[in-house]
Amino acid sequence: MNVLPHRLDEILGKEIYKREDRKLVKSALIRLGVDASDTFQEFYYQYAGSFWEEHVPFELLDIVDDENNIESYTFISRKEYGFPKQYLVLSEMSANAILVLDTITDKVYTVNFEGEDELLLKGELKETWASFFEFLRAYFNC
Repeated sequence: MNVLPHRLDEILGKEIYKREDRKLVKSALIRLGVDASDTFQEFYYQYAGSFWEEHVPFELLDIVDDENNIESYTFISRKEYGFPKQYLVLSEMSANAILVLDTITDKVYTVNFEGEDELLLKGELKETWASFFEFLRAYFNC
């Protein structure tokens, strides 16, 4: 079984998206203290971002590249909003909302800071995508 959506390499096949050093991803996951799904890890092992697609109106961050990345936003969210270790912040804030991955369940949430952040922390927020694989399919329309 392929852990990444069909056609993803067609969409991200340009040299600009190719990850140069896979060890950076593994090191970031260790620093974050999470064991993300095979799909999440393989996506970031193969591709470097950030990414912008019109199908889901959020900038999908790279895990380590750039100053604003998944690692930095996740640590900020842990400190400022009390997010537990299992959550990774996948996006820049857009319209007072972010994308969050639960690394235990592999579900992806759209979380606004007008009450949904509290629902997420209580485990009461409904996921937007059932898995990171489904999120990638929607995000890249593939």
